[in-house]
Amino acid sequence: MLGYLRQSLGEYIKSNIVAYFFIILIFIVGIVVGALAVKTLPDEQKSELISYLRILFNGLTSHADGGVNPSNLLGPVMINNLKTIALMWILGFTVVGIPFVLFMVFTRGFIIGFTVGFLVNEYVMKGLVFALASVLPHNFLAIPAILITGVSSTTFSLRLLRRKSQVRTNLFYEALSYTGICIVMLLLILLGAIIEVYVSPVFMKLVAGFLVKE
Repeated sequence: MLGYLRQSLGEYIKSNIVAYFFIILIFIVGIVVGALAVKTLPDEQKSELISYLRILFNGLTSHADGGVNPSNLLGPVMINNLKTIALMWILGFTVVGIPFVLFMVFTRGFIIGFTVGFLVNEYVMKGLVFALASVLPHNFLAIPAILITGVSSTTFSLRLLRRKSQVRTNLFYEALSYTGICIVMLLLILLGAIIEVYVSPVFMKLVAGFLVKE
């Protein structure tokens, strides 16, 4: 059984290695562009963001019980993640969906790059530590889920472009397989949402105290 799974995984990676290369490349480009965008921020917007960060840091270090209940945040975070995977899944069934999927992957990278870049630009090493504490835990699951869904969506769209040369039953089973992958990735990103709501704030609170002293 283990050997079969290993062989299937090897064949899957081999057949989709080009798609993974381009999806990961677009994601990395998004991170780089997001980090560089920090340098282009006007001073007014930068000051506003810094003031918001200080409010966030003070809220994280406050021991008051009037904070936001994580259970109230879980629903919206899960819905946003569900929308992301569901939209990419739907776009996979449209021949023209590939550019939109690539844009979604790029945007996710841009947001991460901008967040980390801004924190590092303002707080240097302490900002990097806070960025890792706030971004890494949930994205450890969310990023692979988005990248794998992006690859599955684009490859299935390409199969639809070549549907004239394929047997309908094969395309039907491909659609079932594609949907199954998206469902698994949905479960993965929803687990990431739970980590984002319940685990990431714990790490953020541990690091925020150092930044408040700035």
